[in-house]
Amino acid sequence: MSYIEWGVLGLCLVLMELFTPGVYLIWFGLAGVSVSAALHFELIPATISWQLILFSVASCVFTGVGLFVYKKLEKNFLKTTTHQNLNDLAGSYVGQMATLTQDVVDGKTKVKVGDSVWLAQTDDDLKVGDTVLITDVIKGLIFIVTKK
Repeated sequence: MSYIEWGVLGLCLVLMELFTPGVYLIWFGLAGVSVSAALHFELIPATISWQLILFSVASCVFTGVGLFVYKKLEKNFLKTTTHQNLNDLAGSYVGQMATLTQDVVDGKTKVKVGDSVWLAQTDDDLKVGDTVLITDVIKGLIFIVTKK
């Protein structure tokens, strides 16, 4: 194959990345472009075996670089995200104050948070109207509360 064919193949793979889900074709496209550049500047012999070896090595290198970059981006994104309880309404109430709507019986009660009533558990002996602190959530439905 000539350097033009490798360049076209590489660019086609990069362009296909726009139309397919995932992020993997771009690395093979860059490997194809690198083989094209190596052939154009005569850095490797023009035999197909050398071209395939270079394409394989370049694909591995670019895929490794991509993996490193995306892991770094993911780690930075997870550090800076401010929406940790985006789809967890109950989890977003942890650390807030609530008011008991019924007495504690066998460690179970109900608390009013905002305009809704939630099930709660506690080891404290509390009465209706007491203010409590929500400390945790069980199964996404039941608050663990403690006396304020």
